[in-house]
Amino acid sequence: MKRNSLVNYLLFALVIFGFFSVAQVSVSNFNGLDCPSLFSLPVCYIVTAAYGLMLSSLIINHNGCKPHFFCVGWVVAFVIALFASLAEMFGAGGVCPSITGGLRAGSNSGVPLCYISLVLLVCILVLFIKGPYQQACDKYNKKS
Repeated sequence: MKRNSLVNYLLFALVIFGFFSVAQVSVSNFNGLDCPSLFSLPVCYIVTAAYGLMLSSLIINHNGCKPHFFCVGWVVAFVIALFASLAEMFGAGGVCPSITGGLRAGSNSGVPLCYISLVLLVCILVLFIKGPYQQACDKYNKKS
């Protein structure tokens, strides 16, 4: 197996993991568990859409749009994860849902999902740069 295909499979697996994980939080929010809101829209819905955009960019077979769709989705998810993690660390706490379910609300139970999302997004970015982005650059440079 070529190195690039391994990077692409790993990237695809991490994006799918992130998408289904945040979709599960969105479904839990829909069923009554809390998710922080941004302008009266639950943040978990925004992050689900961002991961969906990254996933669709990996599925769509058009190299010209792939980096743009991916970057928009990644930036949205990363900014939310970064600010939520900072608020969780330095703020009042209880900002992020936890692995145990629901908002932490000042308790120390469970790992905040914003921390996990932040680490996952950094790994996804590295894999995207080493995989699809590098392939698109190589393809463009061959044309020149």
